[in-house]
Amino acid sequence: MIRFNDVSKRYPGTGDALRNVYIDISTGEFVFLTGHSGAGKSTLLRLIALLERPTRGQIVIGGYNLNQIPRSKVPYFRRNVGMVFQNHRLLMDRTVFDNVALPMVIAGNRHQEIARRVRAALDKVGLLKKERVLPPHLSEGEQQRVGIARAVVARPSILLADEPTGNLDPLLSTEIVSLFGEFNQVGVTVLMASHDVALVRRSKRRTLVIQEGRVSEGYFPPPNV
Repeated sequence: MIRFNDVSKRYPGTGDALRNVYIDISTGEFVFLTGHSGAGKSTLLRLIALLERPTRGQIVIGGYNLNQIPRSKVPYFRRNVGMVFQNHRLLMDRTVFDNVALPMVIAGNRHQEIARRVRAALDKVGLLKKERVLPPHLSEGEQQRVGIARAVVARPSILLADEPTGNLDPLLSTEIVSLFGEFNQVGVTVLMASHDVALVRRSKRRTLVIQEGRVSEGYFPPPNV
């Protein structure tokens, strides 16, 4: 599903954000990506979503070499990738329904299809009764759930999450991870970035660790008793 073959990403004046990265994530996996702030987690996710292009190497997703996808086809590729951010990026003057509907509106879907899918996504994240509420009237955890609903409304096969629990307390963080797990159980490939080692450890899922731009398989020993 997701394969990095000797991928590096360099930004002018800052050196390599990623160096010689090899990754192989199978269809339907739930994988954590961890490392300190600035280690390159966001860069890696942005490469998968074709928000960035690698300086060197190849990225293959679902059999497609991303290097060979022309700019004109990028929006079509991104319809298959949902992305959740730490700061939600919600439109605060639009209702919950309108925020979730946005990707489908941009894609030109019919009104009836939009309404059906938006309500299905909101029901999945437990916010169906708040579809007409404005985001400022929601809790932090509810706002994050709106962001998740927006990411999955188009039924992507890949769900990327960039520090989605960074602003949440431990209980809400666990609930959000469980929600990602529910999407994973129906076949969605999930890659979630987090610097919360305790959260990653509790998940007991495969973990990739970024250090100095390089990616390795992670292992976290149990906490001291």
